[in-house]
Amino acid sequence: DINQLIDSSPGVIIRENGGLGSKFKLSLNGLSENQVRYFIDDIPMESFGSALTLDNFPVNLIKRIDIYKGVVPVSLGADALGGAINIATPALDEDFVDVAYSIGSFNTQRASLFAHNSDDQGRFLRISSFYNSSDNDYYMDDVLTTDDLGNVIGTERVKRFHDEYWSGMFSVKSGVANTDLADELSLNITYAENRNNEQHPDNSINNVYGGFHSRNNTLLASVTYKETFGNLKLKSYLLAGEITETHYDTQARDYEWDGSYNDITGSQGEFRNLSIFERKDKVLRSNVSVDLAVNNTDKVSVNLSVNDLSRSGHDEIDEFNDGFSDTNEMTKAVLGLAYQINSQDKKISVSTFSKQYWFDAQVNTNPADDLLEEVIEHQSRESEAGYGATANYVLSTNTQLKVSYEKAYRLPEADEILGTGKYVLVNANLVAEKSNNINLGLSLANTFSDIYFNSEFNAFYREADDFIKYKGNGGPTGQYENLTSVRIQGLETSFSLLTNSLYSLSVNATYQDMIDLSRVDSDGKVIDVYGDRLTNEPYLFANLRAGAQFHTPKYNEINVYWQTNYVHSYFLYPESLGDSSTKKDIPSQLTHDIDVDYSFASGKYNVALTINNILDEAVFDNFNIQKPGRAFYLKFRYFN
Repeated sequence: DINQLIDSSPGVIIRENGGLGSKFKLSLNGLSENQVRYFIDDIPMESFGSALTLDNFPVNLIKRIDIYKGVVPVSLGADALGGAINIATPALDEDFVDVAYSIGSFNTQRASLFAHNSDDQGRFLRISSFYNSSDNDYYMDDVLTTDDLGNVIGTERVKRFHDEYWSGMFSVKSGVANTDLADELSLNITYAENRNNEQHPDNSINNVYGGFHSRNNTLLASVTYKETFGNLKLKSYLLAGEITETHYDTQARDYEWDGSYNDITGSQGEFRNLSIFERKDKVLRSNVSVDLAVNNTDKVSVNLSVNDLSRSGHDEIDEFNDGFSDTNEMTKAVLGLAYQINSQDKKISVSTFSKQYWFDAQVNTNPADDLLEEVIEHQSRESEAGYGATANYVLSTNTQLKVSYEKAYRLPEADEILGTGKYVLVNANLVAEKSNNINLGLSLANTFSDIYFNSEFNAFYREADDFIKYKGNGGPTGQYENLTSVRIQGLETSFSLLTNSLYSLSVNATYQDMIDLSRVDSDGKVIDVYGDRLTNEPYLFANLRAGAQFHTPKYNEINVYWQTNYVHSYFLYPESLGDSSTKKDIPSQLTHDIDVDYSFASGKYNVALTINNILDEAVFDNFNIQKPGRAFYLKFRYFN
């Protein structure tokens, strides 16, 4: 999937809470979750539902991945704090059929279909779809066992028994491209669905579930219009959709890790009270972007992006679970203006920009939280102005220097401020993150005979106020809160080598120091973690990938790749609290993977074998939750 591809990029680490379909956390230059924005063909993917996340998309559906570190172009209309990832699909004049199917460990199956056809009049039809499923029934080590009174009596090796996941998507896009009418005028309709059986909460394995699960349905429709008028390029889209997420807690049982259970009397379910809770989001997004070439060297860009969401919900069983019975509303808007100057010799490029952010939310707190009968309405409004500049200097044919500064803002997301109705509680007092970001990068490339090498060095520094971070409440739930001040600084480096166009080596490493400089919490209480690293965040990681390519006399191709990943240990709880020698940490991990693929008939037919975690190491990730051990996957692909 796309996450596996991104995870090998410099400065990027992806942590998962388990197997296929589990929650994941992507970090880019010290920023993670909603601080990094995701796009597909320039359309933001936020609030698209759990069936349309990066780990669901197979790589067959994309052409390239653009990773922006530091400043995000104004054309994306994003309120990212320091990074964005844009998934680009093939051009609309490329005709092809791409079919893939893979099978692997834990009864994992993945299939995809991607087809595009166009005619001489510029009319086109594109169909894309995928299906993923897995039992995720891998073994977990050292799980605590308890007696009838709840006392810990030892540990055991257990097999997950209620973690099945499946997801599917079907999308059709049709219109015209590269005609007198428009560069592109298209209509795209997407439907996605999934089911996620949950073995335990996202942040702990101490609560075991045997029936609790969720379902997601997403329906999206969008219209895209792009046209060139002389020196002016116009890009725009309008998207509307409805996302329904339903949580089923219908078993009055208390499960153990061996699959046994005790019946519970009363209205208590596995998670909370017996419940079938349906949450419905209605989204409406629009974006207009204009690029004007002033002359041969200068360009002006203007972009306006508006994102509106309304969230409602109801419970079929629990009449007291009415947190979204009154609709919550949230609107974000970003206006960006940029001016880019290029020198005549193209060696120097400078861009200055400003962004205006607006945020308006109506939040209705759940009366069940404080036993009040009336709904409490909160109105949150913010208006902020950001600005910055980027510069790129070509020092020589093979060397480039890049530097950027931005006063950035990141507005709260729906799940953060409104809550989810499940693990994330509402926080109506959440405010936008603010950060001064500096990035400095140097890239070197050269060719010696049949050897090509490329290396990059990047340093980043961020001073963030009102930093938004998830905080658990000691149980399966928690909420996002603002940390007063956080300093993030780090270095990343990468090196790649290609010899004879047959043998390749790439190595990258990242060190990121994320320090909590808050002296008081959001309630004004003095806290004791000043100067600590942020918890549950890795600060040192690296990976290596080596490959060899072989050709047969009939022009068939064999590729072999070896990949090693390393993550240094990091604390799960504040390092200054308690005895560091006995404090719970997420241990260092070193894993190895191998990929072998065979391509024949000029790339029309492809077979690939992947072995993950060859040595079957016990690997722990987000919130110290164990991930799958050794796994085998076989993939078949037809492309024409």
